[in-house]
Amino acid sequence: MNASLIWLIFRKELTDLFRDRKTVIGAFVIPIAVIPAIFFLVSVSMSGVEEDARANVSLVILGDVEQPLGQRLLQTEGVKRLQPDDPLASLHEGEVRAIVTIPDDLERHLRQNGSEQIRVRYDAANDKSVYAYDLIQRVIADYEQEVVAERLQAAGLEPSVIHPLELVEESVASEAKMTGKLLSGIVPLMLILSLATGGIAAATDLVAGEKERGTMEALISAPVPAGSILTAKLLTVMVMSGISSVAALVSSSLIIQVGPFSANDGGFALGFLGIGSILLLVLILLLLAAMFAGLELAISTWAKTFKEAQTYMTPVLFAAMVPSYMMLPLVPADIPLLYYVLPIFNGSALCKEIFFGEVQPLHVVCTLLSSLVYVAAVIWLAAALFRREKLLIH
Repeated sequence: MNASLIWLIFRKELTDLFRDRKTVIGAFVIPIAVIPAIFFLVSVSMSGVEEDARANVSLVILGDVEQPLGQRLLQTEGVKRLQPDDPLASLHEGEVRAIVTIPDDLERHLRQNGSEQIRVRYDAANDKSVYAYDLIQRVIADYEQEVVAERLQAAGLEPSVIHPLELVEESVASEAKMTGKLLSGIVPLMLILSLATGGIAAATDLVAGEKERGTMEALISAPVPAGSILTAKLLTVMVMSGISSVAALVSSSLIIQVGPFSANDGGFALGFLGIGSILLLVLILLLLAAMFAGLELAISTWAKTFKEAQTYMTPVLFAAMVPSYMMLPLVPADIPLLYYVLPIFNGSALCKEIFFGEVQPLHVVCTLLSSLVYVAAVIWLAAALFRREKLLIH
C-alpha cells in the first residue's frame, strides 16, 4: 500500500467530514454539552427531592404524643404532624410520609424495665417515605440508648457492660485509589460509548453515503488499490472516534466537577496515573477504536442505502452499551478472568484496573492479545466486503 496515497485520501475524507455539520455536532456538541447537561439536570432533580424530603417530613403520630418519645419526634427538624381522617389512605397517596403508633402506656412500661413495640408504617416505594422512616428510626434509637443508660445507672453499672466492643474504622485506601474508584465508574463507560458512537456518522457517510451520491463508483474505478482506500477510511473513522472520546473525557470532567459526583471533591485529573498506565490506556482505546471502525465500515459497506446503514448501526450501540453497563458496578477484584478475553468487556475491565492502580500483567496480556484478534477479524471482514464490487455500486 502507498502511504502517500493513503494520506491523501485520509486528508480528503477528514476534510469533507468536518464540513458536515451533523458530523461535527455528533462528535463534539453532544458529548461536551448535551451529556453533562443531562447529568446536571438529573443531579438537580435528585437534590431537590432530597431537600424536600428533609424539610417536609409529614407524620401521623397515633397515641399519646405528650410522652417523651412523641415530643422528640415533634421537635425533630422538618417534622410536621398531620391528622387526616384516613391516615393509611393518605400514606398511600403520598400526603403523609409515615404513620407512627406510640403505645399509651409506653413510659409506664419503660419505667418498670419493660419493653414495647413502636409500629412505623411507611411506603417503601416512595423515597421520601423511606427517608422519613430512617429519620424515625434514628430518633427511636437515640431515645432507646438514653433509656438503657438510665437503667444501667440505676443498677450501678457502666454502659460498657452491654457494649464491650468498640468498632474503630480505618480505611487503607489511598486518596489516589479513591479518585481512581470514582473515575473507574463513569470514565470507561463514557469512553467506550463515545468510541462506538463517534465513528458511526463517519462510517455511514464514507461508504453508504458515497454509494448514494455516486462518488464511490468513481473512486473504485480510479487506479487506486482497494486496500489503500479502505485503510484511509478506517483511519478517518478512528480519528472521529478518538475525537469523540476526547470530548467524552472533557464531558466526564464537567460531570464529576459540577454534577452528582461533585461532593467527592476528588476532581478530575489523570495526574495520579503513571506514564505507563496512560500509554496502556491509550493503546486500549486505539484497539477499541479500530475494532469499532472496522465493524462500522463493514456494516456501511453491506448496507445498500444511507438509511439502511444507520439502521444496521443500532446493534453496534447495544454491543457497546451492554458490556459497559454490566461492568459499571464491578471493581477489579470482582471481575472474572473470562471478561479479559471478551470483546469490549476486556477494554472496560482493563480501564478499571488502570484507574484503580491494580493492573495485572496476565490481564494486560489477555486483553491486548484478544483485542488484536478481534481487530484483525473485523478488518478482514470489512476488507472482504469492500472488495466485492457489487456492494460498492448503488
